Amino acid sequence: MRLGRLTEITRVFLEEGLGSLPDASDPGSPPAPGSDAERAVRLRRALERLGPTFVKFGQLLATRVDLFSEEFLRELGRLRSHVPPFPGEQSAAIVAQEVGCPVEEVFDEFSFEPIASASIAQVHRAKLRDTDEWVAVKVQRPDLAKSLLSDLDVLIQASRLIDRLVPAYHRSMVHRVAEEYVSRARNEIDFLQEAQAMERFKAALLTLPEFRIPRVYHELSTPRLLVMEWLDGPLLDDVQTREQLASTGYTPVNFSRSMLRLQLGMSYEHGLVHGDTHPGNIILCTDQRIGLIDFGLNGHVPQQLRDKMLELIFYQTAGRIEEAIDAFEQVFVPSPNADLEAFRHELRTVMAHKEHATAREAGLTQQLVDGLRVGARYQLKARSDLFLVVRNLTIVEGIVLSYCPELDVVAEVQHIIKGILHRRVSGDAIPNELQQLSPMWMLTLAQRPQLVERLLRLERSFTEARSLGEFFTKEGVIQPRPPPRGLGDRGWLALAVLGGVLGGAFASWLLR
Repeated sequence: MRLGRLTEITRVFLEEGLGSLPDASDPGSPPAPGSDAERAVRLRRALERLGPTFVKFGQLLATRVDLFSEEFLRELGRLRSHVPPFPGEQSAAIVAQEVGCPVEEVFDEFSFEPIASASIAQVHRAKLRDTDEWVAVKVQRPDLAKSLLSDLDVLIQASRLIDRLVPAYHRSMVHRVAEEYVSRARNEIDFLQEAQAMERFKAALLTLPEFRIPRVYHELSTPRLLVMEWLDGPLLDDVQTREQLASTGYTPVNFSRSMLRLQLGMSYEHGLVHGDTHPGNIILCTDQRIGLIDFGLNGHVPQQLRDKMLELIFYQTAGRIEEAIDAFEQVFVPSPNADLEAFRHELRTVMAHKEHATAREAGLTQQLVDGLRVGARYQLKARSDLFLVVRNLTIVEGIVLSYCPELDVVAEVQHIIKGILHRRVSGDAIPNELQQLSPMWMLTLAQRPQLVERLLRLERSFTEARSLGEFFTKEGVIQPRPPPRGLGDRGWLALAVLGGVLGGAFASWLLR
């Protein structure tokens, strides 16, 4: 471990008043000074002082809705906008190095004052000399790769040590977040991977023509330099009220519906995760389309998890608690030590409490967040990409309620989910045989709607069974065989010994 850097980290944390780590599960543990909000501010300042590696780690912590309070999540979310820029002359020098010629040979104009600055890079506005097109030039911070690799080593070693020594840290599973961040961070500083992600998102969002992904100039882009189409229009961050939104030409209700379609379709239909759909990454383009930028942090939702999340949200919005709980349980990775009955009981309490509340009171995503927090308390682990999805859905729901509070979010989500499910059934990917059978299938379901319930219950039963025999027994297809009578304890012991002997003899014969 690099002692100099570790000493600096310790000093910064002590100076920010973060020297004590309270154990929430131990009533005798001394409380850390200040409220959650105050400690969150101190943590955010400490991470900013420690540089880009720790800022990005804090941004990933801000997605862990299951581990931290709203005060911490809100403050850590501010990390994106509090990173000072580096000199524009340095940016120009990096650009010249990457493209292999002076900046003025590529750009007719280049703004040395960055328009945005973040932990990994900063962005400049420029005009291409050959085409007169305005572009956004994303330039990586100087010596970032070297400092990042060094800091990642310190971060993971320090986290591993704290995880062993501090029970509260271990129970909160923050070390898992650190491990995940270290595995992601090396990819995030390769801008060519971000360019590839932008192409994937652009292809997926062809079904949502109201959105716009910037074009990438691949011939000018490198691992340290990303040149993209400039999108004209204000950031949503700068449009504070629905009246201001309407003044830009966007109808609040249509804009809100589009944002919900984007988030649900992107994650649950196409399996793509944009790292952070906050208002600072949304541009209200002058052509009345919604621009989406910053794809450095992105993820993928596998098909099985998408299916379970669609099922969960479908049942959640329909108020069908038991089915929603079944789906929620399957979102987590099974844990042999978890008390699943206690988990289900607590989750049932959480979901039933908000069953009859309005969309604003209940919060569509609040139930998901609460469910993830219940799972964390029972040491259940969910895929990391799921936290990005839920965090982004929380942000989008907040955007909708800010600009269009009259919109029935639950009804709108139901409509979107039904559309996704309908496209799955009627899409081109469905085999021809199934397409030919679909009219008969729909007629059967219309005549016997209870068949749907039976099919869904059988699917859950099959998923939960440990073997085909257990599934058939549970469903009454076969009857469990009663144990032989009259053997007694000694008889069973003799039978076990005989089985072992025969099994060993068979294995010896097989391996001759």
